[in-house]
Amino acid sequence: MVLLKNCPLCGSEKHTKFLNVKDFSTSKEVFSVVSCEDCKLLFTNPRPEKDEIGAYYNTLNYISHTNQKAGLFGLLYQNIRKRALAKKLHWIEARSPKGRLLDYGSGTGEFLNHCQSNGWHVKGVELADGPRENSIKDYGLTVYSPGELNRIEDGSVDVVTMWHVLEHVEDLLGLSTQLTNKIVSGGRLVLALPNPESWDAKHYKEYWAAWDVPIHFYHFKKKNIELLAEKLGLVLEDTINLPYDSYYISLLSEEYKYGRKRWFNASINGFKSNLKGKDANASSLAYVLRKN
Repeated sequence: MVLLKNCPLCGSEKHTKFLNVKDFSTSKEVFSVVSCEDCKLLFTNPRPEKDEIGAYYNTLNYISHTNQKAGLFGLLYQNIRKRALAKKLHWIEARSPKGRLLDYGSGTGEFLNHCQSNGWHVKGVELADGPRENSIKDYGLTVYSPGELNRIEDGSVDVVTMWHVLEHVEDLLGLSTQLTNKIVSGGRLVLALPNPESWDAKHYKEYWAAWDVPIHFYHFKKKNIELLAEKLGLVLEDTINLPYDSYYISLLSEEYKYGRKRWFNASINGFKSNLKGKDANASSLAYVLRKN
């Protein structure tokens, strides 16, 4: 395990225990989430070594890398994903003309394929070999490994997207800076992230599925994204609610807390989270950062 002495965002050495959270998906181990006393970033500490982390992804709950279609849960996920793809692209096109898009953490390539089918010039970066190879084979996409990121020229991309990826990244500021450099002046960085200040996070507490320890290294509040934007020379332009996420997270949280997927309760709590959070404080938020 790696014990962090400094906050990954602001560098402060001052942090205190916030919550103990169980890894319900794979190991059943308990991990500590700590809070930086200066910037208030919540982060998992200690966290697994680089050569250990892969084992913690070995779960069907990590469905974005499996394309699982079997069972009610898999079928529902696939149906919702189709609708979410259209919404994501609509949000982007409302803020940026069609151009060049880079999706970092592109998974099995569905989002990139949807963008490409709608006139965007797209590239992806994906760590996992299987999803990367499948996206190339299934959709004819250009998808690199993270080590090949330098093949994409600085200032050559209009929009960079990271859909629930930044919370998994080992070098938070290093990678964020690299990706910002790829963006043209006036371009956007879009970060989709779970929100630990949402209603459902407070309702489920240590059972909230979006803690997802230990593969989620960071648990960002809006003020953390504002600080990150400042460090990168970006401006936080907008926040957008990802409404389907609240239902997915509530369903998993119900299972973690009660031992089974309580669909009705999850539906009610997902609805409550969206109603109370709206675009400012929902279960998952997409932050749109503009490069001046």
